[in-house]
This record gives sequence, structure tokens and C-alpha cells, in this order.
Amino acid sequence: NETMSDPSVVGEFETNQDYFPFLRSLTENTIKGYVYVPVYGAGTANSEFEFLTGDSIAFLPTGACAYESYIKSPQPSLVSSMDLLGYEKIAFHPYYGENWDRDKVYPLLGFDEFVDIGTILGDDIVSQYQEDKNFNKYSQAVQERYPDDQVFLRRYVSDSFDYKKVIEMYEENNAAGDVPFFMFNVTMQNHSGYTGHYSNFTQDVYLTGSMQGKYPKVDQYLSLMKRTDESLEELIAYFSAVDEPTIICVFGDHQPSVDSEFYEELYGKPLSERTIEEEELMYMTPFFIWANYDIEEQTVDNISLNYLATLLLETADLPMTAYQQYLAELHETLPVINTVGYMDKNGSWYRIDDESSPYYDTIEGYRKVQYNHLFDKQNRLDDLYLLGGAALS
Repeated sequence: NETMSDPSVVGEFETNQDYFPFLRSLTENTIKGYVYVPVYGAGTANSEFEFLTGDSIAFLPTGACAYESYIKSPQPSLVSSMDLLGYEKIAFHPYYGENWDRDKVYPLLGFDEFVDIGTILGDDIVSQYQEDKNFNKYSQAVQERYPDDQVFLRRYVSDSFDYKKVIEMYEENNAAGDVPFFMFNVTMQNHSGYTGHYSNFTQDVYLTGSMQGKYPKVDQYLSLMKRTDESLEELIAYFSAVDEPTIICVFGDHQPSVDSEFYEELYGKPLSERTIEEEELMYMTPFFIWANYDIEEQTVDNISLNYLATLLLETADLPMTAYQQYLAELHETLPVINTVGYMDKNGSWYRIDDESSPYYDTIEGYRKVQYNHLFDKQNRLDDLYLLGGAALS
């Protein structure tokens, strides 16, 4: 979920109402917690990359986008596993397909189909908007195509409409036959920035107490989180009522780029004076794994995004590749690894390049495995990254 986060992990603040009432109440058949992500404020594609591959952005050059720079040929991924298990595999993102090279990268990761904003709103309508940037004209054309829906929230496709399309694609798959369905959906509703007034968006959450009126970007952002929470409730309500055993995994890709003064007030100090532990707080987003059948409820205290797909596979009781099994074991020793640093099982933090760390060899081992997985195409040991020794097509 684009920019879904809870800034209160950084420090406490008051609001006029809870912006995540459903998410906080979700406990039955649910695994939940906060996941450490590799980026802050932007860089969604790098969070996608970590989840789908199990690789870490920490081992790539600062500022690099893995999608744009490194995915140039078929790449073993979570999607490859779903393919070998017989799933139909759809990627869905209600924005321009060429952003972050998704239209090129998703097929290389193994998706059968990529549904972008042109697919759902009409390539003619979207192309015209890309050319003239006239949102009123764009919105009117979309409204004529979807007269019964509020497609946009501010100027992006709403989570509610996004999830409606998810449900439609699920139902189409179900009607087509007995093929299991895997979708990777990247939403767009909460994308920055957080200024301006919109006729289709009511801002009903705001900071109170000592922060009231000080950070209007944060007020708008928290109001968007309330709408995200409402849409998640709609999505879970639908799948609670279907017979098909279903698991939904949701995570935020990064925290919002809002006033640095807001974060400094939460920390009580300049951002430049933070410890590594404090810096990591701005790289945490909520996640949950929910099922419409019985799974063991738990709260996961420490996990980073490179491990989340492994937890998902374990929860679904699906087979894992040797690489995914390696990641599951690595998580026991180093439960968090991201671009800021890594944490051991005792809660101690280290920078990624700290040669004095007692885990330096462990980190270097992960780096080497990732190098073979991502870069060393000629010598890649596909048996490690694909189920049952399958060949990558």
C-alpha cells in the first residue's frame, strides 16, 4: 500500500480521532507488526524488489533503483515459485506502467499479466491526460466510463476503487476454472504530496494538542491513512465471506515525505543527532498477513522487507526454495537488515559496512548469495532459487 505508515512509531502525538481503527482491531487469523523497509519518502520500486526477490537494497549502490538498473533478464523471485506451483500471476498498479520500468520488469520476474492504469481506465483516456495534463477533463472522461464509482481520491486512484478491481480480477479468475490466483497489487492513493484542497477529498483527521495547525501536510496524510483503513476493512470484509481459502498480505512501502520539523519534534532533537536505533524508526511501516481460515495469531516484533515473503510462504504452508529457506534461517540471527543497518536477535544495531561487527562474515555471506542471485547470470545456481531444480524460462 503506497506510503501506508504510522508515524507514531517515531514518537507520540495527539489527533482528533484514530486514523487506523480497523487495522488496530484486526487480530483474528492475523499476523501483524511493523516491517523495516529500505527507503524513506520515495523509492517504492526498491521495497517491491525486496519483497518479491528476498534480496536487500543494502548491498546496492546508494540511490540505485534495482528495477531500472539490474533486472534486465528473467529473475528468480517469489513469482517464479507461484508459477511452479500452478498459480495465475497478475501484477496490478493503477498508475503508468512505465514508471520504475514496471512494464519491463514484471514479466522478467514471472508475472503473466500487468494491469496498469491504462488497462482499467482506458489507454486513450490516460494517454490524453499524459499529453495535456488537464485533470478536470481526465476526471470527467473517467467518470463517464465509471459513473457509479469515485475512482479518484485527490488526483490518484483511490484504494477503494483499486480493491474493487482486485475483487473483480479475483472473481474473473474464479469463474475461469480451478487455477489458484496470485496477485501483487501496488496501490497509488497515498502518493505524495500532501498539500492543496480537493473537492473529492474530505480532511477529517488532524493533529491536536501542541501540534495543532503546525503541520498541514501531516494532517492531510493522516486523513489519507483513515481512508486507507476504511478501504482495507472493505477488502477484508469481502474475502471473509468467500469460500476460497485466501491469504492477504499488506505492507507499506515507506513513510511519507513530510515536514522534517514534524519528525524533529517527535524525536525531540535534530535529525542529524539521531542514533542508528532512532534513525531506523523512520523506516518502519505496518504490515499484516490475514487469512479467511484459521492461522495462528501473532505479533512479529522485528522483521525487514527482504524476509516478509518468506513469512508469507510459511504462513500459507507452501514449499520454499533453498534461498528462501536460507532467508528464514538468517532471520533468526539477523531479524532486520536494511539500508540503514541491521539488528541482531539481541536487539543490537550495526551499520551495514561495520567490519568490527561480530556478524560481518554473516552479512558478507548474504551479500555473496545475493550477488549470485542478482548479478552472476552465467554462474547462477538456479537450484538455490527455483523450486525443485526447475529451469528459469
